[in-house]
Amino acid sequence: MNLFVRNIAESCSEQEVREFLEHELGHYAKSVTIHEIGTPNAYATVELKTDGPYVGEVIARQLQGKHLRGIPLEASSELFDEEDPPPR
Repeated sequence: MNLFVRNIAESCSEQEVREFLEHELGHYAKSVTIHEIGTPNAYATVELKTDGPYVGEVIARQLQGKHLRGIPLEASSELFDEEDPPPR
């Protein structure tokens, strides 16, 4: 199950985003992939260690609105294919 995180500040580094998400998601984060870092379209895909129904949505709600560099993040559970990320 994947989690998509959007609205990442252009000034964030890949390492900063990765560390933030790993800290916030703790043991739920299996892997974090950052896409288009340094652009207005930057987003992250987080592979979660759980396949339970609705768990991704609950985790997305917990992460939704958390601030990274003063910008509130947008998070959603796997509603879209990894190759077709959700629109901003």
